[in-house]
Amino acid sequence: MNSTNRFLNRAFVFVVGLVLLAAGGILAVGALLPDLQQPISQGASDAEGRVSDTFSANAWILWVTAAAAVVLILLLLWFALRQGRGRTSTLLKLDQKGTGGDLIIDAKVAAQVLEDALARQADIVSVDVVAFRVRRENVLRITAHTRRGASPMRVRSVIDEAVSEWDAVLGQTTPVVIQIVSGIRSAMSSTTRVA
Repeated sequence: MNSTNRFLNRAFVFVVGLVLLAAGGILAVGALLPDLQQPISQGASDAEGRVSDTFSANAWILWVTAAAAVVLILLLLWFALRQGRGRTSTLLKLDQKGTGGDLIIDAKVAAQVLEDALARQADIVSVDVVAFRVRRENVLRITAHTRRGASPMRVRSVIDEAVSEWDAVLGQTTPVVIQIVSGIRSAMSSTTRVA
């Protein structure tokens, strides 16, 4: 439900981490080896002189750099504040004409009903139900954690039946996104036995 590309996110974090790790490694090696300290400090003082001469002659470079830094900071703030948006606690709001009030159905109600309906299935370990606001419409995302070897088609049909029952109770069709996953939670769980 998030429009951010997961691969690009992880690639960006990996590259930034790699650059920071390399810079830290270079600084650590320079600090630990006395033979490298003298040439590095001499090179740093030479570079400082050249940089200060360049900036004193071309002061506009500092202003362009500052403006680019401000734009980058604003873009990163926009990106950070944009994350996590879309989640909603209200699944449905119906205007009740003539009754003097509105009917508001919380997403937790749908989550509880669907989780209870799907918890009895042997192929499903657990279910997570979350509501999101997508293009001015509330959508339920149902994530079913299945056991190893479970048929995705069977799990899908079971979820479809539970959603159909929910829609019948509600009297209105709810848009749903179904995710069927299998992972460590599924591998670590044992089959439920009823004595």
